[in-house]
Amino acid sequence: MPQNTHKNVAIEKRLLAALEKVNRPNTVCTGEDIPFVMPGLTVDDVGLISLPLGPHQAGALIARCRQAPYGKGTETIVDTHVRRTWELDPDAFRLTNPKWKNLLADILAKVESELGLSGSRLKAHLYKLLVYEKGGFFLPHQDGERLQRMVATLVVILPSLHQGGELIVSHEGTEHRFSFPGAASGNELSYAAFYADCRHQVTPVRSGYRLGLIYNLTLAKSSKKPPAAPTVAPVIAAIGQVLDDWRTDPVPDKMAVLLDHEYTRDGLAPATLKGVDRARAQVLFEAARQSGYMAHLALITLWQSGSAEYAEPSYRRRRSRYWDNDEYDDEEPSDYEMGEIFDESLSADRWTDHAGNKVWLGEIHLDETEIAGDRPLGEGEPSEEEFEGFTGNAGMTLDYWYHRAAVVLWPRESHYDILCEVGTETAVGGLDAMVAAWRENGGKQSDPQWRECCGFAATIMESWRPGYTRVIIEENEALLAGFIGLLQKLEDPALVGRGLRQVMSGDTQVQVDASFPEFCAHHGWPNLAEAIEAVFDANSKQTLARNALFLRTLCPDLGSGAPDTDQQRLALCHRLADRMVGSLIALNTNPADPQWGNQKERPTLLANLVTSLAGIRADAAFARLTEHALAHGDKYDLTDAHLAAIFALEPWLLRRQPEPDSAIARWLHQCRTRLAQIVENPPQEPADYRRPAKLSCHCDDCLALGRFLEDPRIPVARFPLAKARRQHLHRIIDGNGYDVTHVTERKGRPFTLVCRKTTASYNTARRIYQRDEKNLRHLDTLMEKLPS
Repeated sequence: MPQNTHKNVAIEKRLLAALEKVNRPNTVCTGEDIPFVMPGLTVDDVGLISLPLGPHQAGALIARCRQAPYGKGTETIVDTHVRRTWELDPDAFRLTNPKWKNLLADILAKVESELGLSGSRLKAHLYKLLVYEKGGFFLPHQDGERLQRMVATLVVILPSLHQGGELIVSHEGTEHRFSFPGAASGNELSYAAFYADCRHQVTPVRSGYRLGLIYNLTLAKSSKKPPAAPTVAPVIAAIGQVLDDWRTDPVPDKMAVLLDHEYTRDGLAPATLKGVDRARAQVLFEAARQSGYMAHLALITLWQSGSAEYAEPSYRRRRSRYWDNDEYDDEEPSDYEMGEIFDESLSADRWTDHAGNKVWLGEIHLDETEIAGDRPLGEGEPSEEEFEGFTGNAGMTLDYWYHRAAVVLWPRESHYDILCEVGTETAVGGLDAMVAAWRENGGKQSDPQWRECCGFAATIMESWRPGYTRVIIEENEALLAGFIGLLQKLEDPALVGRGLRQVMSGDTQVQVDASFPEFCAHHGWPNLAEAIEAVFDANSKQTLARNALFLRTLCPDLGSGAPDTDQQRLALCHRLADRMVGSLIALNTNPADPQWGNQKERPTLLANLVTSLAGIRADAAFARLTEHALAHGDKYDLTDAHLAAIFALEPWLLRRQPEPDSAIARWLHQCRTRLAQIVENPPQEPADYRRPAKLSCHCDDCLALGRFLEDPRIPVARFPLAKARRQHLHRIIDGNGYDVTHVTERKGRPFTLVCRKTTASYNTARRIYQRDEKNLRHLDTLMEKLPS
């Protein structure tokens, strides 16, 4: 990649140096439910304890226990205002099931991994049996170092029906809750482990009995200083200082801090980060939050394309690969290595926030100066590779893809400019995330976040790129279509009005949803009417179908049984209806563009307009629309447009029950009359082998074909012809749609073209006639259910 002299080496070095201090997972506690293994709990003077624990044995067990004390300085105190639970020392009970040791070993292995102690081996020392009855609790406290090399506490909750008794572990201002649902249901075991220097508490038990085994966890090998819970506050502060200094000299304008491991495109999320990567990402997210930076987890991809050069045997590699040329199936990409690099790119995508929520920021291209990492991105084996052998005059090529996870940072105040520079889709995705965060924080317009969102929305509209300049992909389409709905969430009618005038009027992808009329009613139709009309004033062949759907969303259904009494809304809809019908007629009768629009859109377009106009009882506009559509059968086919619209609206019509003299009833009657006239003339099956033949060519071969088609007695003809002449007849037959099949008989020289007459045209006409009969019956049935 080309070097950029503006790389901020000092900031990068300080950032990476601070992160090096995060050298193990940031997890301070862990736990889960696990399948039940009977511990064989046997208590002196009580006997074998049945699980789940029942009230009778619970009472006997409590009678055998003593009130648990707590440590205060050098003293051991019993105070039920601080701790109310019963305890039993391990010399008074035994765990007799041999399989319990295996289970405990499995738990310790998980704890070692989750707490970042994989390089150490933990040893569990049984400490107490604890019974919490209703009302039992333990206020926040911290365990003392009961044994040398003690690093953590393990709590195993045995099956016993109860409610409450949550364990809350606190560290550096963060609480972690364990409710032990498996054990509380009486069906499973539950466990939790936490560093010994973490404060923790047990909330009051509301019902039942909470039965648990407590273990002290120590390092099996000697250690000068057993590890404590990870402390990241100093690292966060150090990174925060680096970010503050970067803000004074914001070059580059964004930075991708690489993590160590590779991840797949679909497997990247904060929760799936491995080992130290997760801890470092958490530190970066928190430092960014405190320093006013935007931070996202993303997949960084370096793509390189270059010449494939044969590798010496000692350097051959074996990696995951993709193949493009069958000719080289006996060779492997590992036989080649990258020579001269022709092209390369660096980008970030697959964005998520700190909580793992997907954020649509699209693909953002990066410069090498914006990458911070100890290990170069293109070092080592590529994540993917593709080999292509010789093709024409081109040589062999290799493509490499290197994937790494990264936390991408930029100052919050640069957020608008960065996203808008990347593209409209990226900017709207960023706004969507900002609005969601504002609403999660209470969604108040007095919140500075609201002003940020509104300012960003205004910036997006200023830099909006129209639809025809964008590559349409499904995710983009849904995001951009909902832009007006996104603005609605900010509850600012002026901002929504600007979006209608400035964006929706010219971009066919942008739409409104069913919530829009409610928004207009809440903020006052007059406050949005001018902006809405601006969208319809900009009617074009590109926006007409979208605006017909917009009108349908705006228009109330006055026949639905709950008339809309908002006269301002109705007046607006009537004005828009007149505009829509006028625009449609103007486009249909424009001699400069007689075939505008997609023919497949017309039934939906007609159905939306009919529903809108009938719903607001705009009879004059309705009659004008339907009469025009019937008069232009070349554009609005009786079956494909009119009847398709009528049948799509059938449930609405049955509910609406239009009056016999209404415009909609007249439209149905006109369609029925035309359809009945068509059905009066069924197609006639050919009486002989004569077939219609309008020749478009008068060469000798075509004249012979024409004579065959006009002959009423001959069903099959054979034409011995050279290949070029046979192909010519193929094109003539297929191009004119003659009722003839043609097959080449490959015997003798030249081969023979065998033509056989069919009844294809009659069969097609018959199917259409049967369809028309069915549609007429359907229409008659519908009209019989309507007032006459």
